[in-house]
Amino acid sequence: MKKYMLILFSYCGLKKINRNLIKKLNQNDQLFVRAVMLEKVPKLSEHLISEVGVLGKKVVDDLEESVVENYHDNAQNYLNEIKEIASENGFKLDEKAIDHHNLENLKEEIKNLELDQIIINFSQNEFASDQAEEENVKSWLHKLEQSQDIFYDGKVKNNK
Repeated sequence: MKKYMLILFSYCGLKKINRNLIKKLNQNDQLFVRAVMLEKVPKLSEHLISEVGVLGKKVVDDLEESVVENYHDNAQNYLNEIKEIASENGFKLDEKAIDHHNLENLKEEIKNLELDQIIINFSQNEFASDQAEEENVKSWLHKLEQSQDIFYDGKVKNNK
C-alpha cells in the first residue's frame, strides 16, 4: 500500500490530475487530499476594483464575496468528485479543506505520514500564488525527499 498526498492551491486543470491519479493509484493505496482555501479575493481582483468610488462599496463587497464563494464551491465540488473517483477505483481517501494560514500544520502532517509521493497543483495566477505563499511552500517541499509531481493549473512543470 502506497500513500500519496494531493495538495491543491488551484482548482484548474483537475481532469488531467485525475487521469494521472487513476493511472498511479492502485487498489488499497491511500490518497490524502488537502484543498488549500483562500479567504479573500486575490490581489489582482483588488486592483481591478480598487476604485470603489466608481463601482460603489456594496458592488465591490458583493463581487469579492462572490469570487471567494465560487473558489470555495470549486474546492468542495472537487472534494466530492475525488470521493467518487476513489470509490470507483478502490483506493482509500482522506480529504479536507485547510486554511492557507495552517500550512505549518500541513508540513507536520507530511512529515508524519511517511508519504511515497506528493502531487501539487499550484496556480499560474501570481496574485493567488502570493496570497497562498506558494514560494514558501515550494521552499520547504524542495527539502523533502519524497517524489513530487508539480503541476500548474493541471500542466506538468517539474518532477522531483
